[in-house]
Amino acid sequence: MNIILLAIHFTFETLQIAHPYFCKVDGFDHIYCINLPSRSDRREKIGLIAEYHNLDIEFVEAINKDDAKTLKHYLSDLAPPHKACYASHYKTYELVVSNNYESALILEDDVDFEVNIKDFLNETRLFLPNDWEMFYLGNCAWDTSDIIYYNGADYGSDLILSKSLRPACSHAYAVSLRGAKKLLEILVNVSEPVDVALIDLMLADKIFSLSLFPSIINQWKSKDDPSDISPGSQDEPHNLKNSTLELFGYKR
Repeated sequence: MNIILLAIHFTFETLQIAHPYFCKVDGFDHIYCINLPSRSDRREKIGLIAEYHNLDIEFVEAINKDDAKTLKHYLSDLAPPHKACYASHYKTYELVVSNNYESALILEDDVDFEVNIKDFLNETRLFLPNDWEMFYLGNCAWDTSDIIYYNGADYGSDLILSKSLRPACSHAYAVSLRGAKKLLEILVNVSEPVDVALIDLMLADKIFSLSLFPSIINQWKSKDDPSDISPGSQDEPHNLKNSTLELFGYKR
């Protein structure tokens, strides 16, 4: 097992420049994963996911909660762990805009993918309205609204694509270029954790967001890999039908 992990780790470190056979998740120009350099264990898991799904994922160095010098540049009275999370997401929006990506998938480093994620995206992507600004592939709530763009029940599937209602958590969502620019402008001086602040923008109709339910990317928490922000929350339900990480022998 150690040999396999080392080989994949080497491959993943060079993904961005040396492996043209790696492709992107259908419909997104780029994939970012927010990761603290100290969490090499999570980088290995993301490497396994990238290898299995044939993906090119770029790491964004997360801002550390103890980095007071950097955090002071972000207007927020949040506690350091939540402020660092917010700042790391904001930093990623800046990358989307500076690289002029039409869309980008933003991941936190504690995620797991459905084995058939590309099939699920192919099933629903044609139903995305052209003016979407955010798109949740995973969240921690039962997030469906009355405004439905795709009802899989009509096609023998259980997937539902709807306007976002309250998509708790921020571990897996996409932004359009327009959405990223808008978030840089309005997601400032936040007084709530970033996922709650984003919900407030949706409820106020300041950002147009959609959610896919059930989640096809979920948080992976276990006793030996708790949340960096809320360490006591490792027992949250993990409701993927077919987990990629479980294929590689990881246990919750």
